Amino acid sequence: MQSYTDCIPCFVRQAHDALRQVTKDDEALVHRTLQRVMREAAEFPLSETPPVMAQITHRIIREETGNPDPYAEIKAESTRLALELAEEARGVIKASINPFQMALRFSIAGNIMDFALTTKWSQLALDSFIEDTCFQALEKKPVEQLRAAVKNARSILVLGDNAGETVFDKLLIEQLGDAEIFYAVKGAPVINDATLADAEAAGLDTVAKLVENGSDAPGTILDDCSDAFRQLFNEADLVIAKGQANYESLSSCSRPLFFLTRVKCPVIGRDLGEPVGSWVVKEHVVESRNVQGQKSMSDLGPKGALS
Repeated sequence: MQSYTDCIPCFVRQAHDALRQVTKDDEALVHRTLQRVMREAAEFPLSETPPVMAQITHRIIREETGNPDPYAEIKAESTRLALELAEEARGVIKASINPFQMALRFSIAGNIMDFALTTKWSQLALDSFIEDTCFQALEKKPVEQLRAAVKNARSILVLGDNAGETVFDKLLIEQLGDAEIFYAVKGAPVINDATLADAEAAGLDTVAKLVENGSDAPGTILDDCSDAFRQLFNEADLVIAKGQANYESLSSCSRPLFFLTRVKCPVIGRDLGEPVGSWVVKEHVVESRNVQGQKSMSDLGPKGALS
């Protein structure tokens, strides 16, 4: 997904929020850092995806502040809060007539823990989390398409998003059957995206093989990821991509996958054709192309992995 002019003030606001995690008083530091971010944003080509600019922004912040992980405390608190809700959520899933769909709901619900959009997760959201998850509208057809893909997969790669959200991803993974599960995290801290330590704190190492993607960008910018990760991405029978940044960075990728996200941004809502507030399960289908040198659906392996 390309960037839009609407994204530019969001880049600057996100930088300001991140800086306030590091300092409340050093206005000179905040001003100097924002100046660098705004210069980059002014020249940023809209043909690039928003996660590319976010990567630039947060590298500047880490360099100027000397803080390798400005969101460390927020990530730890998010995981703590999510773990407090996890057992109740697991009970709801177990009691449901459709445990897979209910676990899928909790995985999407956990995407509320997105501190690229806000540095606060309200007590109101916590108090109504279980009830909202049970009754939020979710389109049936793509859920069943995902269920069928899970049943046919021998290996599944889940692309993680935010710390805390990881706790609810674990609940979904517990419903994915006997496939070999890989859970991908960032190679280095960026915003509140999950790293290896965050995934371990959520207990994901007990249900999946944890893999780092080798990148410090939000989402999954394949050209910035390690060779080992790209091989896994291409060869996994099924890829499930969590969150808006993964949609932004992979909506034009050349392999089938499924996106799971909440629509929290009008720009992404327009791109998806969904209103803000929607919960989305979307199958990304690669159309056949006859252009020389490009892969078509006939080039795909028996379960959708690039051959």
